[in-house]
Amino acid sequence: MNITAEDISAVDKKIIVEADQTDLAPRIEQSLRDYRKKMDIPGFRPGKAPMGLIKKRIGKAVEQEQVDEYIQEIFTTKIFPEYNPVGEPKVLSNTYEDGKLRLEFEIGIKPTYELTDLSTISVDKLVHDVTDEEVEKEFQANLRRSGEWTETEDAITADNRITIDVVKLDSEGNETDDSDKDLTLDLQNKENEEYLTQLSGKKAGDEVTLHLMASEAETVQYKATVKKVESFRMPELNEEFFRNGSRGEASTEEEFRSFLKSQIQNYFDSTADDLLRDKIATALIKAHDFQVPSSIYTEVLNSRIEKQRDQETKELPEDFDREAFEQENKDSIIDEARWSFIVGDLLDKYPDTEIKPEDVDGFFETEAAKMGLPAEMLKNFYASQSGYLEQLRMRIRTDKLFGMLVDEVTVNELTKEAYEEKYANK
Repeated sequence: MNITAEDISAVDKKIIVEADQTDLAPRIEQSLRDYRKKMDIPGFRPGKAPMGLIKKRIGKAVEQEQVDEYIQEIFTTKIFPEYNPVGEPKVLSNTYEDGKLRLEFEIGIKPTYELTDLSTISVDKLVHDVTDEEVEKEFQANLRRSGEWTETEDAITADNRITIDVVKLDSEGNETDDSDKDLTLDLQNKENEEYLTQLSGKKAGDEVTLHLMASEAETVQYKATVKKVESFRMPELNEEFFRNGSRGEASTEEEFRSFLKSQIQNYFDSTADDLLRDKIATALIKAHDFQVPSSIYTEVLNSRIEKQRDQETKELPEDFDREAFEQENKDSIIDEARWSFIVGDLLDKYPDTEIKPEDVDGFFETEAAKMGLPAEMLKNFYASQSGYLEQLRMRIRTDKLFGMLVDEVTVNELTKEAYEEKYANK
């Protein structure tokens, strides 16, 4: 047997394995003898059939079986210990003729690089304290969600919701086949301002010719028939309303507003944490410019493609173009592949990220409480789903890692206004 390696790049190698009868014949012969002991061929005592007959019947299959096992052994005992490849090896050629094997395959090698000094990494963090105006806006939104629409005979105003039938008119004012029935419009929405302007003051049963902008240069006429006008009735502000809107945590308006403020603040804080994590990851990727093995690049690409499949049919869209998809996403695929090495090395650097039983138990208790479920039920669900527990452990480790990274990198706190201005177009 002979194994040679050729560099394709700094992180990719071509491995060539050559073997002949000296390597393969003994194992093939031994396998045939083992099969012979088990075979019951008419006319011969069990295990006593001539070897020539055994070879004639199963020789080719046994030979291929042993070649395949030999290749697997080479990977396990020679290639992996020597090169510690990453990702799936890519077979370039595999020939076995006249007792000679020649196998060529490509493997990825873990990039060699040095983790940057984390204190040189600078990232921005969104910091925001919820205002009374934001609480009021959410309070009003809750009122809108809990109220109800009731039909009215009053004239249309900006506070109404209307239902209309519309028919498109041609340039001469004649009706066309293009129509829309029971079109419901909330006139408080700015997107319906054209309708409000032209229907204001009208009542149910009225017909109006609407002039709506199809584009900046084109106006289209429609005949609109007002079928229904509705007014919104706010809910009664009582204990039932406050408890229903706060999952039982509030019974007065003051308590309810406090609950809303807490919920909004939690949302902002969670969003800020997610944005910060993303910026830390992006900054670290930018700080480590190393080549990515083809095997890992391909894994990320294939994972991205799998996400394009329909959830029900598992089929890719009919017009899916793999090459175009790859070109469009190439940079982000490389970044994701690079990040997989960086995060792995960071996890190795920080041993405190190792998972403890209480970490997993704490996750189930917290999440189960949010869902109103017993923690044991949630734990059993994760255990029943393939790969869920492993994904959870990695999630917990990564959460711990980012908690440590925040203390290591330089964090610049920006107000909501400053943050939005800086990243408005990014």
